[in-house]
Amino acid sequence: MLADDPDAVRGMLHLMRRNLTAMETPPVPRAFAALRALPQGPLVALLRRFLKSPTAVHSGLNDPSPATAAELERLAEQLGSPAEAR
Repeated sequence: MLADDPDAVRGMLHLMRRNLTAMETPPVPRAFAALRALPQGPLVALLRRFLKSPTAVHSGLNDPSPATAAELERLAEQLGSPAEAR
C-alpha cells in the first residue's frame, strides 16, 4: 500500500513537483502550487494520511492490485508528462 511506504510517497512527491515546475501555466486548482513550496517532510506525512482516508481508499489511489497499477500507468502515458516533453 502506497500510504505505508514513505519512500514511495517521497518519490511520488518528487515527480509531482517536477511536473508542476515544468508546467507553462499555473496549476488548477491553484492549491497544487503549494506542493512546490511546502517542506517535503510535512507534505509526505499529509499525503500518507490522505492516502489512508476513505476518499483515497474508494478512489483506488491506494489499491496495490496489478490491474489498478496498470490502469494508472496507462493513464499517465496517455496524459504525458510535461517534464518529459521538455
